[in-house]
Amino acid sequence: MVAVDYYPDEEGSIQDGFICGFCYADGALNEGALVKWGTSASGRVAVAESTAVGDAIGVALKAAAGAGSMVPVAFSGIVKLTTGETLAIGELVLSLTSTNIAGIGASTTLTINSATQKILGCTMQAGLSDDGDELLVLLGGDGISAGLV
Repeated sequence: MVAVDYYPDEEGSIQDGFICGFCYADGALNEGALVKWGTSASGRVAVAESTAVGDAIGVALKAAAGAGSMVPVAFSGIVKLTTGETLAIGELVLSLTSTNIAGIGASTTLTINSATQKILGCTMQAGLSDDGDELLVLLGGDGISAGLV
């Protein structure tokens, strides 16, 4: 058992094999928003809405009214996301905005394991950008363990 447990029973829990985590919101979040690590809750896991290309680490599964709200966040698993460009099946993706994803080729400054940009997942379907296609994305399916990067 670890010395510090940020998720005692009375404060929330990690469920479904770490697919979903309950986090403190830095501010209001829309359901389905791509989120990055937050900073508002000392000693807690906090999230905020994604603001820059490649900063998202998960997806808010419900809306948060404001700072301090508890919000379930998917860090791995399969979610439906909106594409901001044409994507192929099996393409590695990162956040483009707080609501759209793009292939890692859309970022000319991506550095794997940098503190600024992170691979969000891998597409399970193809999608077109012209109509805001939604497609299935395997969060955490970054291809690194499969030798794709």
